[in-house]
Amino acid sequence: MSADARRFEVLTFNSGGSGARPEFDGLNATAFPSGVSGVMTMPIEATEHACPVIIWRKELRLDSGGAGKTRGGLGQYMEVGAMEGYEFDIQAMFDRVDHPVRGWRGGMAGARTTIARDDRSAMNGKGKQFGRRVVMAFPGGAGYGDPSERPKEHVLRDLALDTSQRRLQPAHTAYLQKT
Repeated sequence: MSADARRFEVLTFNSGGSGARPEFDGLNATAFPSGVSGVMTMPIEATEHACPVIIWRKELRLDSGGAGKTRGGLGQYMEVGAMEGYEFDIQAMFDRVDHPVRGWRGGMAGARTTIARDDRSAMNGKGKQFGRRVVMAFPGGAGYGDPSERPKEHVLRDLALDTSQRRLQPAHTAYLQKT
């Protein structure tokens, strides 16, 4: 980092997906049940207005929720950097970096957390680190129950909304056989 770079501090709460429940899919990118920040995060525009940070990307992480009769909620991607002339470091406090949340009663695991610099070099899930731009992928929730028991109308809805695990989860075969 530059010796004349200015420092700033911002605290954000970013959530992954919650686990599926016996009768309901998990919630997407939600701080449930803790209610951190009233279960909503500050809009990126407000964060960028209040401090010299640029949020290049914040979106749902497709394919991150574990497959199941009810699927895990989707995690999210977030790509963050500092404006020109400012120093950027991150005090990482991420969970599910080494071990994704496991599925329940035949459900599949959600995707694990990843964190990397914009040059794709991996960063640690804990501790202070530096980077020009940081790409974070927050975890998906676990699936519940056998994916082959997912109701056909839910599979079709997932495909229409592009929230299913079509590309990465092995359960896609079980899901697509029902369509």
